[in-house]
Amino acid sequence: MTSFGKKSIRHLGTLHGEGTLLVQDGRQLGEITYEIDGYLEHGAKSASGQIQGERQVLESAFRAEDATIVLESGRCIHVVVSNPFGDVTAEIRVTGSFPL
Repeated sequence: MTSFGKKSIRHLGTLHGEGTLLVQDGRQLGEITYEIDGYLEHGAKSASGQIQGERQVLESAFRAEDATIVLESGRCIHVVVSNPFGDVTAEIRVTGSFPL
């Protein structure tokens, strides 16, 4: 557990692997690798991390404003992708439930 003054944040774990990135209409953009950390802060869960994939895949997900990562297990994680700025890596924030 990490403490910052009166705040305390607990790391719940990390998910990493390969998955498929989809956008709102169910259109498959491509394969990505992901690493997502889950946290608990004052009873509220949050999760964020990074994905790596082809530039055009990440840029399409960013423009869509809402994307889904389908994990190897078949579970889905809804995310918002930050602007990749032409890179092959983008930051993500989980907007739905996180399986940890």
